[in-house]
Amino acid sequence: MNWFQKLKTNVAAFMMNCRAASRAQSELLDHPLPRATRAGLWLHLLMCKWCRRYSQQLQFLHKSCQAHEEKLTQAAPGQLSTAARERIKQRLKD
Repeated sequence: MNWFQKLKTNVAAFMMNCRAASRAQSELLDHPLPRATRAGLWLHLLMCKWCRRYSQQLQFLHKSCQAHEEKLTQAAPGQLSTAARERIKQRLKD
């Protein structure tokens, strides 16, 4: 096996598809990723503009939620009004 085939095999081991890349990006917000996963994500982001865009959107949402954390912790009313319940029932019947 020549050096190019070895390199190709090693790179293929790190490559991930878009679904795995999006999961890895979400996990990265919560905790550090293993080195191999980070390398695979980095390689994927180099080649996939859609996942790079998703990464930017995810980071924006994460920063926005952190900036307005006090609003997110306030409890919303737990019950719908009677009129809202009836409208929902009617729509479900149709």
